[in-house]
Amino acid sequence: MNIHQQRLDLDAPQPAIRPVRAQVREVPAGDARPAPAAARELWAAVQLGGRQGEFAVEGDAISAAQAVLIRRAQSLTPRVTVESTDAVLLELAGSQNLFGGLPGLLAELRKAFPRPLQLALAPTPLAAVLLARAGRNCCINTTARLAGRIAPLPLRHLHWPEDELQRLASMGVNTVGELLRLPRAGLARRIGPERLWQLDRLTGARADPRRLLLPTPRFSQRIEPDFETTDRERLLAALQPALRQLEEFLRERQRGVMALRLVLRHRRAADSLCLLRCVVPEYRAARFAALLTARLETLQLAEPVRGMELIAGRPRRFLADSGALWAPGEQGGAAPAAQAPEFLQTLLARLGERAAHGLAQVDEHRPERQYRHMPPALSEAARSEAIRVEARGLAHGMGHAAASAGAARPLGLMREPVPLDALCDAAGRVRRLQHEGCDLALVSGPERIESGWWDGADVARDYYVATTADGARWWIYRECAAPRRWFLHGCFA
Repeated sequence: MNIHQQRLDLDAPQPAIRPVRAQVREVPAGDARPAPAAARELWAAVQLGGRQGEFAVEGDAISAAQAVLIRRAQSLTPRVTVESTDAVLLELAGSQNLFGGLPGLLAELRKAFPRPLQLALAPTPLAAVLLARAGRNCCINTTARLAGRIAPLPLRHLHWPEDELQRLASMGVNTVGELLRLPRAGLARRIGPERLWQLDRLTGARADPRRLLLPTPRFSQRIEPDFETTDRERLLAALQPALRQLEEFLRERQRGVMALRLVLRHRRAADSLCLLRCVVPEYRAARFAALLTARLETLQLAEPVRGMELIAGRPRRFLADSGALWAPGEQGGAAPAAQAPEFLQTLLARLGERAAHGLAQVDEHRPERQYRHMPPALSEAARSEAIRVEARGLAHGMGHAAASAGAARPLGLMREPVPLDALCDAAGRVRRLQHEGCDLALVSGPERIESGWWDGADVARDYYVATTADGARWWIYRECAAPRRWFLHGCFA
């Protein structure tokens, strides 16, 4: 049976491709039956199956699930696009010869997109999407067979508004085939010309151009100096042309990078890796050179370097800042805003990535778990949020977690709560609290924090703000359960 006439099951194992010696035989003219011509385009639609049939997309952003499918699709063809929020489309007509024909291509497709992903191929992108939404894992590569295969599909797979589908259902039209059999003039009056044009694109009667997703360009360059050396200055001098090309590459695209990887190749030893991270998107060659200088000073080289490879991270958007008119201290001129990120980048380059870290707030009531460490990244949003939180904390004398709740929170907590000396009377009532010989006087409280029962680290505490004679303010608590001990947990700045 001709491959264009049979139905290809995408889940069935494909036969091995073997070279066949061509045989020529005479065919009577009356018996000649030409096979249906293959379509000029072959579109594959990939969709998540089951309840995950819709991607979570905010605005025009691509979701994480779509990004994974797009990366797999771009390994098979450069012509990849996104259909609404539930499918990724691939145009594969030009990729058949790359995989040894249609059977080999289908085998690669199913390998790249296994179940529960729904996969369907058709000459038009809309037809492929409809077949994938309907769960028809099939391959239709001729326009002659397309109308018959999409005719029994329910109209709900078109994702038209519900009122339009109900209006068509009241007319007895529930499938694509029934809709296509209606007179075009009357159909245009009932559903509008735009819906009619969509049906034309579905059947291939009208062209359906698509905006393709272009892969994000990355910068990568190899440097092959005509010498071997361990001298950092000579290595940086050999890197300068590549760094200038990187700056030109980023300037043309108005982008910056957050990471830079330098691979140093040796003759016998394993490659040395120099990883440079930035806290804001950077594009300047001079800045990259300064950070690499600081980073290479701490890098131990096992052997002389005979070759290098410079690899930039994913280009990111950034907002360029204009220089100040007045110098700092002149006519009221302020220090440039870029000094803080540059200082932090230099610190990380000299002392390593673990030398500094940021703090991220966690939705947690237990004070010792309200923050977690994170890599330092001073984006515009992060910097504005940090300034806002810092200003609010200074104004109210409290941390970010308690500013909205109206309760005092110290910025500094003890690594472990420190037990306090409690002096009780004969009835067991606390009359005096001391920390390192200094009496504590309760100012406010109690504030009960009871949480953590779900993970086995539950706490039940009554927190107070206490002061000493020298003006220090402390955050202390008393256990709600016996033996109801007192602890010092934090200090207010």
